[in-house]
Amino acid sequence: ETWIPFQLAQDTTVTARIYDVTGKQIRMIELGHLPAGNYVESNRTIYWDGKTQDGEQVSPGTYFYQVQAGSYSETRKMLILK
Repeated sequence: ETWIPFQLAQDTTVTARIYDVTGKQIRMIELGHLPAGNYVESNRTIYWDGKTQDGEQVSPGTYFYQVQAGSYSETRKMLILK
């Protein structure tokens, strides 16, 4: 499992997508419309339990997450270890 902190300069809708190394989307996390602010505490960040949309545990390896907030989008790499 992992927590992904983020900041919002204005109120907007936030969605996170998790992709495997082949580019296949394995999970989508919709946070809904959030007010501007810093989302850095573990209870306010994007939380991913390490499972696919179907509830299956992912294997250790490289994954990518894309955070979309309004018209802004950023993709980063992460490594899942067990």
